[in-house]
Amino acid sequence: MSLADVFVADRSLGEAAFVETLPEAVVAAAGLVTRLGDPLTLLVIVAAGYLLANRLGVGVPRMATALALAIGAFALTLALKHAFSLPRPPGAGVDGYGFPSGHAIGATVVYGGLLSVLPSDRRSPAAVAAAGTLVVLVAASRVVIGVHYLVDVAVGVAVGLAYLAAALRIGPGLVPDRVTVADARRVFAVALVAGLAGVAVAVVRDTVVAVAAAGGGLVGWHLAADRIVAARGSLRGLALSVLTLLVVVVSVEAVLETGLSLAAAAVLTVCVVALLVGTPGLADRLVEKELDVGR
Repeated sequence: MSLADVFVADRSLGEAAFVETLPEAVVAAAGLVTRLGDPLTLLVIVAAGYLLANRLGVGVPRMATALALAIGAFALTLALKHAFSLPRPPGAGVDGYGFPSGHAIGATVVYGGLLSVLPSDRRSPAAVAAAGTLVVLVAASRVVIGVHYLVDVAVGVAVGLAYLAAALRIGPGLVPDRVTVADARRVFAVALVAGLAGVAVAVVRDTVVAVAAAGGGLVGWHLAADRIVAARGSLRGLALSVLTLLVVVVSVEAVLETGLSLAAAAVLTVCVVALLVGTPGLADRLVEKELDVGR
């Protein structure tokens, strides 16, 4: 075992003793804050932002890029967790591997990614401070509630920043003034590579779902991007977006919590993510058909 392996395996820095001195109210507050880094919470945030991109005055390719970044962060987290297979702190009370912190990676990529893809006039110092604060709070909360070591979250933030920089560099650039359909497609492709890396490390439900999500996003965007970008906002489209978001949440729970086979979970995930990506174009198509009938 190398020195690096020893350091990572025995990675406590004495933070548990410090956490034990904190008031219960602080630990309880950390338990609430940590929800802002839950995978499902992050997915809902970016999915809602994508579906409402036109109403928010943000280009759809920008929010598609944010969605692709989130999927890639999920896939990368699983690849690294299974590659290291290191336990959580004693008494963590939750399942899964502890290194690196998925919440830290996800919060860094999602909140940092949302900030990065915003138009330049919306990347204010206040927005930068808000994104950075969210990442720090989520990372710290994981240590305070005892489910990660400090090393886990520090490495998680570093990995998240590295992935965000690499994916944006391959896609639209670190602080893009313009994001194209092709830019978003490349970021979905990066997420697919991360997903394939996870499956190469371990063929389990989580890694299979991650690669399926990346594949569904890439296929959906590749097939429907032009119509999606050209879509006009409508009340019917808004209703369909809300319905799609509910379907996504229910499907995530079904895929991860029920006894679906790996094949069924993969197929369902591909279909749901492709539906999510294609919903703005589908809503526009339904409006067009209604207008044609009215004529």
